[in-house]
Amino acid sequence: METLKNMLSPLGMHTNALQDTLKLVVIGGTVETARRMSVSAWNGFVDSFFLTAHFSQEDYPYDWLMHWLSKQPAWGRSREFEITTRTVSRSGITQSTTGDLDEEDVDEDEDALLHGRKKRKVAFIPSLDTTHTIYYRGHWLRITRTKRYPDYGHGAALKISVVARSNDILKKLVLEAKREYEKDAEHRVHIFIADTTYGCWRWNGARQKRPLSSIVLQPGVKDMLLADCKDFLASEDWYAERGIPFRRGYLLHGVPGSGKTSLIHSLAGELGLDIYVVSLSSKGMSDNTLTTLMSHVPSRCILLLEDLDAAFTRSVSRDSCSTGVPPTGTAANTNDSDGSTLSLSGLLNSLDGVAAAEGRLLFATTNHIERLDPALSRPGRMDVWVNFTHATKWQAEGIFKCFFPSKPKNPPAISAAGSSSTDEKTDISQKNLPLPKRKAPGHTIPVLEEAEIADLAKRFADAIPENELSVASLQGYLLKNKLRPRECVDEVSEWVVQEREMREKLKKEKAEVRD
Repeated sequence: METLKNMLSPLGMHTNALQDTLKLVVIGGTVETARRMSVSAWNGFVDSFFLTAHFSQEDYPYDWLMHWLSKQPAWGRSREFEITTRTVSRSGITQSTTGDLDEEDVDEDEDALLHGRKKRKVAFIPSLDTTHTIYYRGHWLRITRTKRYPDYGHGAALKISVVARSNDILKKLVLEAKREYEKDAEHRVHIFIADTTYGCWRWNGARQKRPLSSIVLQPGVKDMLLADCKDFLASEDWYAERGIPFRRGYLLHGVPGSGKTSLIHSLAGELGLDIYVVSLSSKGMSDNTLTTLMSHVPSRCILLLEDLDAAFTRSVSRDSCSTGVPPTGTAANTNDSDGSTLSLSGLLNSLDGVAAAEGRLLFATTNHIERLDPALSRPGRMDVWVNFTHATKWQAEGIFKCFFPSKPKNPPAISAAGSSSTDEKTDISQKNLPLPKRKAPGHTIPVLEEAEIADLAKRFADAIPENELSVASLQGYLLKNKLRPRECVDEVSEWVVQEREMREKLKKEKAEVRD
């Protein structure tokens, strides 16, 4: 201090002021340092009593917790929130909170259409980067929702902290959220699409389950596939004991529009599995990308390779003088233009190589089975083959009955418990379906007697030529006449003639283009 005083002595009368200023700086710095140290020590002491769990949007527990939080009253009474109409979660479930804004004195159906669109519901969702407190089973939970990658607009994360000695309370919370989520999502099938840019799976949406009774195939085909899938999923130990890779492949081949993809959707709903879709002809698909995708497929799911023959339109096949690598020339230029370098050998290794996932059901669809290499369709890769043809008369009759249900002969007796006496006779595939939300049907479909429906279905089937029209075309015709069952049968012969004329016209146009 004396040295500093001597240095400042030439300044004369301003020395005392500078000394006082330096004293204040030293004292202020000391106080601030002590304050920060005490705050840091206190926060460390408090945090030592907290258990904190982190949940990433890329994983299922995040969806479970967000769905559970949307049902908590405290979550809807947040003091800082966002107002949005986008309340559908990644699971396809509408996440409505107790703080949602509803129109008063409106006694209309929430699904009613307004100018051809559904009414938008305004929801209040707690804001990001704010901490919210919820009381759960004798504990106060501190919940913070953040964005992991703010610049990209995605990658949300959830942090939950609780004062507790063990993590049992967090385990109970996650399990309860999981049960509620699965209960509300049991009527949906989740679809995931392969992202070749990042080599990962992207959630594409959730679809309502489709009952197996709505799929009309040749007798025994549905039951055979369903029984085979269930047997495989229950045979993991049997495969392990014999050293056989726990994989099963199904090849659905046949004409376009015959119901191949619809059958897979229905089986996924019946088995409670998600669907992972891979397009082998997508831009950027390569051997490494496909191998990475296949290695990240969950153990219990349906892996779908749609239009398998389309991936080989560039001569990616293996014969006596080929190695599975795309040849040079036009085909190679096509591959370079879209970044696709997938080879047959890479596809085969991804299906049953060392890094291939096990426990999944592989479904592949193709319209031209003759274009597939024998190595791809052999047993071990494609164990079950199902041929799909044009609609038969038996299928036409079954599809007609699906579109126009008949009036029951005797109305079901309702017991005191409110259950119908005919529940036991209900189709098994109908038990997993959600109940209709509408109080009244949106379309007035005439309900005819069972005998009349059977007669109309028989007449409809007699007018349909055997193995000539696709199932999709029949469904399209019935959709246009969904309110006119009698007129639909009367006009079907004329429609068949029009379909034949249209196909002949298209054939001539294609022939002219080729010439």
